[in-house]
Amino acid sequence: MPRRAFSTTMQADMLKALKLYAVKHDRPLNEVLEEAAATYLAQKAAEDPDAEFFSHRGDEPLEDCLAAIERRLAAIKKRRA
Repeated sequence: MPRRAFSTTMQADMLKALKLYAVKHDRPLNEVLEEAAATYLAQKAAEDPDAEFFSHRGDEPLEDCLAAIERRLAAIKKRRA
C-alpha cells in the first residue's frame, strides 16, 4: 500500500517518550507509530469484528462504504435502545 504523509498533535511528553523509544531501539519514529497503530487496530478488531471489516475498506471511496456504515450505526443504535 502506498505511504501517505499526515500530521497530528499530541501531548508533548508522549511525543518525547515515543521519540526516545525510537532512538533507544534504533528505529524510525514512523515505524514505532505504525506498529502502535497496528496493535491498536488489532485490539479493536478483537473487541468488535466489524472494526476489522471497515479497516480493510480504508482504500475505498467513502461513498462506497456509506451503506455499510449506516447499517452498522443502526445496529449499534438498536442494541443501545
